[in-house]
Amino acid sequence: MSVKRKSTRIATGMKSIGIKSVDENFKQAISPLAISIEMRGMLESALVKWRNDCGIGPAGTIRQGLRLMLARTKTAAMNVSPPRSPQGSDDPAEIVDNKPGFAICSDEKTYPMIVTRGIFPEQLQKTFDSMSELLNICAKILVNTDPLLTKLEEAAKRITESNDELSQLCANAGLRGMKATRASENFAWNVRLLKTQLTLMSKTQAEANNIVTQASFSVFF
Repeated sequence: MSVKRKSTRIATGMKSIGIKSVDENFKQAISPLAISIEMRGMLESALVKWRNDCGIGPAGTIRQGLRLMLARTKTAAMNVSPPRSPQGSDDPAEIVDNKPGFAICSDEKTYPMIVTRGIFPEQLQKTFDSMSELLNICAKILVNTDPLLTKLEEAAKRITESNDELSQLCANAGLRGMKATRASENFAWNVRLLKTQLTLMSKTQAEANNIVTQASFSVFF
């Protein structure tokens, strides 16, 4: 087994059965599982970072955070010097307005994105940057989850079918006694893991969709 494949297997928690045909079925699930676990970790980290930057607690919602960001943007705008023209220019079109502001628009795939203008205080800028990163990760999850779920469901179907003949497959592979018992235990472990990850993947998709929905229905600021 290659180092990359071994590390991926360890990351997903999958165990070897010792039966080639069965291990092949589980192997089909390893890649989408690894991608799903990585995306879930990215979402959790991005959400924690944004909440920390925004200053809201673990239970704080996207709408609550956006209201805080709006209030802070308005306060920052009030403290900005009036617009000025570049030195030596009287052209109104060249007036420089550093007053901060933002809007939530849709990208080419209709997912929400943050658009900012002007100059923001450093901490507020960090909040907008982390919000943008959070929305990007959510969009990535929503684009990729359905294909990953399809792959995992197909693998799960083949694995379930092999469960009915596992005893015979063990015998055919020369696995007897403790080896056959270990193969059965590892098979059951992998099945439980697969079901758990399918549930977590659906929850991650729902959480990403909830974040996107809250942001999408926010008004233009």
